[in-house]
Amino acid sequence: MDHPRKSAQPAASTNRVPTVRSSPAIKRSISSATAGLQDPTGLGSAGQAQEPNKQALNYSLQMKNALTELLNDARAKGSDQGSRCLQNILMENEREVRENRRKSLNNTRGAK
Repeated sequence: MDHPRKSAQPAASTNRVPTVRSSPAIKRSISSATAGLQDPTGLGSAGQAQEPNKQALNYSLQMKNALTELLNDARAKGSDQGSRCLQNILMENEREVRENRRKSLNNTRGAK
């Protein structure tokens, strides 16, 4: 009983091994990542009003990426106090992002 051979798979490559300094691309659904950034009505003035929100979200994501990179740094991992401080800042930032998202969702629901 001969079994049909499966096609050969390419060998693993070391060209795409993640490093400490590399930050993976964050893929999120439109509802969580860019819900407040898009203008569903297509009106230009609403897009201008959302510009500060877009900029704040961008800063927040940059801060989160930078802090995550710092947490993964060997020097922060070596000291308990350094790691704990960075974790607290990161969690505070995450809470603020969630709170702002909730406020934004409540404002859009109340306007309808």
